[in-house]
Amino acid sequence: MVGGLVEEAGTKSGREKTKRVIIGISGASGTIYGIRTVQFLKELGYETHIIISRSAEKVAQRELGINLVEELKKYSSYIYTQSQIEAAPSSSSFSITSKGMVIIPCSIKTLAEIANGIGSNLLSRTALNFIRTNRKLVLVIRETPLGAIELENSLKLARLGVLIMPASPAFYILPKSIDDMINFVVGKALDLLGIKHDIYRRWKG
Repeated sequence: MVGGLVEEAGTKSGREKTKRVIIGISGASGTIYGIRTVQFLKELGYETHIIISRSAEKVAQRELGINLVEELKKYSSYIYTQSQIEAAPSSSSFSITSKGMVIIPCSIKTLAEIANGIGSNLLSRTALNFIRTNRKLVLVIRETPLGAIELENSLKLARLGVLIMPASPAFYILPKSIDDMINFVVGKALDLLGIKHDIYRRWKG
């Protein structure tokens, strides 16, 4: 349910807690990356908590012709809009019960807010919680070219331990379709979260 109540921290065993992942979907082009991430995590048995921006909903409609919330409801019971600042992920105690957080795709605006400590919405506030608690945070940036400001913001966060990953599909996998290229980017993001999978064909030399 959108903005649904979640379990209190401590109601799950340590093993179960590590099966929770926070996914942010911001307003950059490429909402399919976020959707595919949620799909794969469901298949892998993970509980997903998804934070979407209003711009992400518009992009999904434009690029995919879908209602983003309705699509995500197929794979998760925990969907929040970025305006729901009171939702469970806004608390730093929630981040420590999670495997990690990935914002995919991550807009340059979201990158800038996080880099400058601006927690004005649920998405950026939750990301800041992961930095505060020294938990895994992956930002999949879908923008080109990158100017000095974006690079400085990325470097600032990288020095704090945030993993910055451009959405750059590889061609050594010999992709046969757009799906292959999407899956490569999603698979790489899951690699950075330490999640085992076989979504893409790895380089073996």
